[in-house]
Amino acid sequence: MKYWYLGIALFCMACSKKDQPAPTPTGPVTQQEINNWMLDSMRLFYLWNETLPVSANPQQETVSFYNSLKNAADPFSMIYNPGNWATFPRSMLYNYGMDYSIIPHPSAASGFIGVVRLVIPGSNADKAGFSRGMYFTAINGQPVNSSNAATITAQLLREGKGNFTPATITAGVISEQTPVEVLLGIVTENPIYLQKVINSNGKKIGYLFYNAFNDNYNNALLTAFQDFKAQGVTELILDLRYNTGGSLAAAAVLSSLVASRLNAQTSFVEYTGNNKQGKQLLDVSTMLRYPESGTPVNFSSIQSARLTLDRVFILTGRQTISAAELTINNLKPYTQVTQIGQTTYGKDKGAVIIKDGSRRITWVLQPIAYRLSNAKGEGNYATGITPQYVVDEMTSLPLSAIGDISDPLITRALALINGGGRSASSENVNRENTYFNTLSTGAEVIIPR
Repeated sequence: MKYWYLGIALFCMACSKKDQPAPTPTGPVTQQEINNWMLDSMRLFYLWNETLPVSANPQQETVSFYNSLKNAADPFSMIYNPGNWATFPRSMLYNYGMDYSIIPHPSAASGFIGVVRLVIPGSNADKAGFSRGMYFTAINGQPVNSSNAATITAQLLREGKGNFTPATITAGVISEQTPVEVLLGIVTENPIYLQKVINSNGKKIGYLFYNAFNDNYNNALLTAFQDFKAQGVTELILDLRYNTGGSLAAAAVLSSLVASRLNAQTSFVEYTGNNKQGKQLLDVSTMLRYPESGTPVNFSSIQSARLTLDRVFILTGRQTISAAELTINNLKPYTQVTQIGQTTYGKDKGAVIIKDGSRRITWVLQPIAYRLSNAKGEGNYATGITPQYVVDEMTSLPLSAIGDISDPLITRALALINGGGRSASSENVNRENTYFNTLSTGAEVIIPR
């Protein structure tokens, strides 16, 4: 996506007066120049632009001033400097290579224990010997509990290394092992962790664990569905329980592969901005034209790989966020979506990328600019999307391997596919529990302009 066009437009609008461009500033960039640029940009695009101040504080440091502009209801807008890695947001998954939960356990000295949910292959956590389902009792010598988990995790992200105390549980007895150091780094993730066909009761059921909407893997996504199609898959389980979101174009690719009623001209996402941006409706072809990375996917390529399905089963968790939630919501007008797991995070908004066209200012803004809805105008899931079938994987420990049919979410999906599931109205066995979960606030849904 050619974001710099947007930056040029913003710069010209901010620096023009009666259609006559003001002279380009010379000399070193001042804090006042940076803050004025930020405020002018936010006035044009920020969803809550009515709460912005009349003028910029010329003395306040860049990040501090940007944060002061953010609305109290906005934990998502970002600012970073591409030349300074320290300004980029950090997360356990994409900097250490693992996510974990802190849950109650009666045998733990602190009353809590850590459970590793996911490890990125090749990451520092993977190299240190961590894997899905492993337990730990302490980080940097501090026994973990519900009160200190957030503070300890923030410390890990800030300091760049941590010592975890692995543990095993045998007959309810916890045995601690030698602490293991894990270092922070930049992790590259292939979001397609597993794609396989499950044979159950004479049915061929496709299973896909997909963890981020990354355009660099759109062709791999097509290949996965071509294989599903070649094997005669008639049902699909889409596992998005930890999916951190990402590209609208990738969401369009996946949705088109799943829902055969979608076509290139089908309306897919509606976004509503502030009093200057208004409301717009994007069709599938428009979304495909603007990948955040890589080259666009042609709809004809999708058609050759798409399945003919009447429904899709989507597995979710509290970590399902951003474009993953958009996909769930925006598939609903076009196919039957059965959601299993836990209520999603609740991020029903998208951002734009803003750069200074003069290139004097090196900072990049990603302010929330739009509320997102599906083709029917249905959105408003800021508190999350609630599943028809509530299932908590942490009530069935140790965690099963990704894609294992003993996993409680997959078990429930297979039961429903085979006609043995309970109705949504009678679902009351597994209630949602609250734990500490490491979580990125999600890759921003970037609105193409």
